This record gives sequence, C-alpha cells and structure tokens, in this order.
Amino acid sequence: MTRRMVALFFLGVLFARPIIADEGLRTFDGRHSIANIELTLVYFVPKDRAPLTDWRDRVSYFAKRLEAFHRRELDGQSSLKVIVGAEPFRASKTSEAIRGKDPNETFYNTVDETRNALKWPGKPRGAFPILLVLSEINWRELDDFRRIRVVDGKEEHEGNIGEGGRHFPGADSGGARATYWSGEGFGLGLVSADGWRVPYSGSDCVVYHEGIGHTIGLPHPEPIDNSVMGLAQYQGWLNETFLNVEQKKTLGWKPKTARDKGPDSLFTAFTAIPTPATPKTGQPVALVLRWPSSAKVKSLRARYQTEIAGPWSEVKTELGTTGSPPTRLALPPFKRATPVSYRINVTLEDGQEVELWGYFQVK
Repeated sequence: MTRRMVALFFLGVLFARPIIADEGLRTFDGRHSIANIELTLVYFVPKDRAPLTDWRDRVSYFAKRLEAFHRRELDGQSSLKVIVGAEPFRASKTSEAIRGKDPNETFYNTVDETRNALKWPGKPRGAFPILLVLSEINWRELDDFRRIRVVDGKEEHEGNIGEGGRHFPGADSGGARATYWSGEGFGLGLVSADGWRVPYSGSDCVVYHEGIGHTIGLPHPEPIDNSVMGLAQYQGWLNETFLNVEQKKTLGWKPKTARDKGPDSLFTAFTAIPTPATPKTGQPVALVLRWPSSAKVKSLRARYQTEIAGPWSEVKTELGTTGSPPTRLALPPFKRATPVSYRINVTLEDGQEVELWGYFQVK
C-alpha cells in the first residue's frame, strides 16, 4: 500500500488566528481553548458483531498512550483527560447498514448514532470536548488480524508493510476520519478497526492523529514530515514521534523542558521490536528491547496471542539480581504460520511504568 494520508474534514469556517498575549493553548484556528481537553473514547460494536473479550485492555492502552504523548509534547500546557466508556457501545444497526456506500457514510452513520445515544457533548464542562469512536469494523469487510480481504472469492493481502517486513497501520478498507467543528467548538473522530484493533506498530499514532490532532484542527504538515500528523504511523510507535514544532507554536505552545523527554523517560525510550521481523515456522524469534540509559527493572511481564479473540499466553521472563534490563526477550518458536500480537508491561524501580503492544506474522 502507498503512503496515503487519511482524509480530514473541516465542518466549520477557519479564521486567521487572533494574536492574544498569554492566551494559553488554543485550537489551530485560535477560536477555542485547549488548556483542558476531555476526550470521550467509545468502543463501537455493530448489532451483528460481538465485542472483543479484552476490549477494555485494548481501549485503555490507547487512553494511556495518548495522555502520555500529549503531556510530553505540549509540556503540560494542555491537559488531556481520556474517559473510557464502562461498556461497549452496542449499535442499533448491522455492519452493512452502518457502512453505507463509502467511508464518509460509515463515518457519519457511526458518530451520529453514538452522539445521539450519549447525548454528547452535553453541558459545557470547562474543557474542549472530543468524541473518538474506535470501531469494531472497517468500511469494507477485512480480516485485519490476518490482513486479508476476500476479492472475487480469493484471499488477497491488504495492509501496509514497511521495509524489513514490519507491519504498520493502513488498509484501503480502513476508513478512519476526523472533523473539527470550529463554530460549535468540538471534535469528532472515528478510527476503523484496521487502525487500532490489531496492535501494529504505529496504531497509537493513528489514534492520536485522528482523535486529537485533526479534532483540534491540526492539518497534515506541509511539507510532509515524520511527525504524528505526518508519516509517523508508518515509522514506529507514538513515543518515537513528535508534534511538529511549527504546528505546536500555532497552538500557542511555548518551549519548556518536559520531564518525559529525556533519556531517562521509560515512555520515550522503551521499544520492543521482533527479530526477525517475519520469522518462519519453527524459527527462534525474540523481541529486542530498548531502555532508558539508567533503567533498573522492578517487574517485566510479556504475553502474546495468535487469534484476535483468543487467549493471551505468558512469556517466561527472568530478571537479573542487579535489575539490569534484558536486551532480548525470547518467544517460543511458532509451529505454524500465524499472526502474533504481543504486549509488554514494565515497571522500573523509580516507579515509571509503561505498556507497549506490537504485532508480527510468522510465515
């Protein structure tokens, strides 16, 4: 798949940003304060689908990632609070009815039903409101765990694979969308299943790109770059990217030193990349771990699954007596060709915690 950017719709009139001294952070057009942002995060399940059994783990993962990245990149000058619904949102319509004839209809059918049912945004709460829907479906039927779509009775691969064989989000059947309603003062976003349900590296970039970036008015940078509003989702995880400095300045950001930016930040430094990127059946495979320079590990837990609705299997982990972090974490050899999702939870002795999810395929 080519590196195409998902669509951005502005459903309000954009005005030149007014110049106001010490006004604090505002939306990209300057009309609304984003000193505080309240993001309502909803897991949307059509009438003919069943929720994932571990849906709360998946949705909560993105909530934590978004909050940490937003705090780091804007130095705390904009506060993001993510609210996760207590239950999946059960739609009144089937997948086919929700999809309509194109991704735009899918977007409106999804967010309109969610808004109406929740009576969102409701009364003002002193924060810029955003509604972000994580959908169980794509705008066309797609097995996003195997990354296969059936065309004319034949299975065809559909999904973005980078150089070296790593999987990243992006499929023609996806259909993520976002809108910033300038006049009314709120944002709406939809991330289709391919953008979040399976944890390809960069899925957290997609969720921030649509759920925060576009919904406060941020466009794609010109010229395009590797920031979160550019091509970051095709490069790696959210902690490895950044917000474009010129875009941040337009929001009203003033440079400061952030706690989470240095080499001793677990959120910023930690990655877990499979090697080989595309192992063969029976071949040893490991996760190569990257850490902050002075990390002392208190606990390390790793799990994997080979079916999107299947169980998570524990990976044996051992820590040395000194707390020095391991650089490789061996996974068991896989006896058959299969997709693999993995998740790692880490706590350092200084109290820092991080969770990271990833994905690869055994061929």
